[in-house]
Amino acid sequence: MGEIQSGIELGQEGPIQPSFNRSIHIEARPTRLSSDTGALVLREVLELSGVLGWLDEHFEDLRTPDLITHPMSELLRTQILLMAQGWTDADDADWLRDDPILRLSVSDRRGQSPLREGDDGSPEGLASQPTLSRLIGQAARPYNREVMDEALLRSAWSRCQLIDRRLRYEELAVDMDALPMLVHGHQPGVEYNGFFHGSGYHPLIIGSAQTGDFFGAVLRPGNVHAHDGAEEAILERLNWIQSHLARRVILRFDAASVSDSFLTRLEERVDTSYTARIKKNARLECLASRHVKRYQRDLARHPEPLQEQDFRCHELRYQAGSWERPRRVVLVLVPSERDELPIEHHFFLITDMSIQAMPSRDLVAFYRQRGLFEDMLGELSSTLVPQLSSTNRRKQHYRGREPRQRSPSRDAFAANQAILTFNLLAHNLLHLGRQAAEQAERRPGRPNKYGRSSPAMSLDTFRRRYLRTPSRITLHGRSIGVTITQAIAAQWYRLWRFLATLNPVDMATA
Repeated sequence: MGEIQSGIELGQEGPIQPSFNRSIHIEARPTRLSSDTGALVLREVLELSGVLGWLDEHFEDLRTPDLITHPMSELLRTQILLMAQGWTDADDADWLRDDPILRLSVSDRRGQSPLREGDDGSPEGLASQPTLSRLIGQAARPYNREVMDEALLRSAWSRCQLIDRRLRYEELAVDMDALPMLVHGHQPGVEYNGFFHGSGYHPLIIGSAQTGDFFGAVLRPGNVHAHDGAEEAILERLNWIQSHLARRVILRFDAASVSDSFLTRLEERVDTSYTARIKKNARLECLASRHVKRYQRDLARHPEPLQEQDFRCHELRYQAGSWERPRRVVLVLVPSERDELPIEHHFFLITDMSIQAMPSRDLVAFYRQRGLFEDMLGELSSTLVPQLSSTNRRKQHYRGREPRQRSPSRDAFAANQAILTFNLLAHNLLHLGRQAAEQAERRPGRPNKYGRSSPAMSLDTFRRRYLRTPSRITLHGRSIGVTITQAIAAQWYRLWRFLATLNPVDMATA
């Protein structure tokens, strides 16, 4: 931050000249520059959501007060904003320590003080990697894990108020699915999964394709069954969702979670329904055989009309040998693609909803929307790229010497659970910012969709166009000037004008 005038004083021996064009001279300048100007957008959205304030208020800080440099609010904000901006490695905090935009975005202080090097004990940059690592250790404690789980639910609730302008949904579809996360190393819980041909974790993710929010995640060893731990995880979150977010919930899940005990517990709940795919078996095939044979015959005679029809469905009543009573099952018959041989494919859906409440064709269309949740999981993996790599090994040396005092090893499995939850918080923040950007770009008479065919911009597109924005920062008296390109400024102006119409969410009303 000093007023240095030459590249040589900055440690650069001389200008860099590319061989393909000797007219190009690359050199260092003391100008304050940043490539993460969009962190200012995320900070504004985070303040409107009220989530960080609630999380900071309830998060248990066990640090010694006299040794604290970075307030807990700044640490939580740093962790979430770095993940949302795409900085996933633990060492990124050290690399970006002096980035002026990130320093402004995470700081509780006003004015130019976040950019000043003070002697009053205030932070002189972003928190270091070891400091953020200790934050993860605190977040891994049982009480703080519960606080973070509720903060994730509250982030979905705040988006409901800010974007949808409503206090509660009348009906909400909730999805759950397992997501393989392969890692490198020997962390506790890492096991080989033969289905995915790799070692890692097999967490259960809960969210809603209807709203685009994640509601929670349960980290599990890599070799567990897809349904392990699903019942308690989903029922705990359904209690909160039905108390705060939606009056009625319809749960969608895959065949791995279909069991008589789980279905019975869902059926005992008020204003809760479910639909799921059920595995094929000999008894189901026997019940469906006459419908399948008739469909095969019709498909052989008239393939084009049936392909236009997309699918055909039939109502069945089915009771497995271990079930206490029969349940409604819908047989779904689907033709092959147009350029393939006319062959039928079929599957089964189970539900507790009556045919009057959800007719067969509506049920199939409703369940197929679960594919959007799988897209959300894909975005989480490709855009946030969660790095689950905590280790419980004790420090054997410090800068080549034996440490005078060895701190106890931490629960690495719980730490990875905390990292996963931080990633979901970052996702929900990005999703809220993306929807705000979409709202800001809407015009009278313009289709309410982004691009030519996509109904919404991807998180990656939102990050590249709004967040990964280069800028130059200058100080004038008491003000801070941030200079960006004209094209980006036009987008930001529309976005900020929309954000100005939103009222900050009051978490005390939840």
